[in-house]
Amino acid sequence: MTWFLIALIGPILWAVVNHIDKYLLSDRFEGSNIGALMIFSTLQCGVLVLPILYLINHDVFNVSIQNIIFLIVIGILSIFAILPYTYALDEEEASIVIPLFQLIPIWGYFFSFVILGETLNWVQVVGCLFIIFGSIVITIEEDKDEKIKFKKRVIWLMLISTVLFALYETLFKFVAVDYGFVISSFWEYVGVLIMGILFYIFIKSYRESFIRLLKTQGKKIISLNIGSESLTIIGNVATNFALIIAPVALVLTISGIQPLFVFLIGIFLTLFFPKIYTEKLSKKHLVQKIISILVIIVGSILISK
Repeated sequence: MTWFLIALIGPILWAVVNHIDKYLLSDRFEGSNIGALMIFSTLQCGVLVLPILYLINHDVFNVSIQNIIFLIVIGILSIFAILPYTYALDEEEASIVIPLFQLIPIWGYFFSFVILGETLNWVQVVGCLFIIFGSIVITIEEDKDEKIKFKKRVIWLMLISTVLFALYETLFKFVAVDYGFVISSFWEYVGVLIMGILFYIFIKSYRESFIRLLKTQGKKIISLNIGSESLTIIGNVATNFALIIAPVALVLTISGIQPLFVFLIGIFLTLFFPKIYTEKLSKKHLVQKIISILVIIVGSILISK
């Protein structure tokens, strides 16, 4: 059962990171907004990660110009995938937004079929349908007149985000097979850094909010970002290690329950630390989220078969 405990580390830490993201975007974090956070994250990621990757493998420059450009574009694509997710998280609870990430495998299978020639079996098709159904249910809400409506903006933002994430992951895999994870990640993060610089230079509102936040909350946001990135990396390493000592399908199944941890952490924070985070905990909302998340988890299990 050692592999099981190790496999749990990833989704738990990623769930914590999701709530850190939500906190950074909330009104409780004075002066913060999407533009400032995007510049902070992209610049900080590039500056901190690039030297580490270079120290791990000095052969990062032994790559063809064409593939360097390709990997940099992939890094830029990853930022365009994160951006709509950030906007969705800014206006909705983490326990609603994060389960929608389970749409990524569906798009991933589509791109894998087109680009890599991979196919789906009938069990995985059923899993896709479960994920789609759960995603629809979790985005349903009642207006003041008790009429059912969908959170269309959140759905569209996460559809865009998951499509781009799936494309990014497929393209990254396509190149990383030849050059390895470290070298491919190095040039990917060069793209991330370039995107942060472009945000700063060309988007005035992003630049102004970044400078303002740096002056007022600089130490705090840098600490939180470093902590967030560290937790993400630890989660990634733990998951990769679990993949080595256990069947891939089982590890991916465990990773698929991340929305459940996001939900449980949200409840914990709401009950004990309401000044940091609050979530709707009425019976109606709880039942809706529990059913949706469980359906999505079942779909994730089926799709990893």
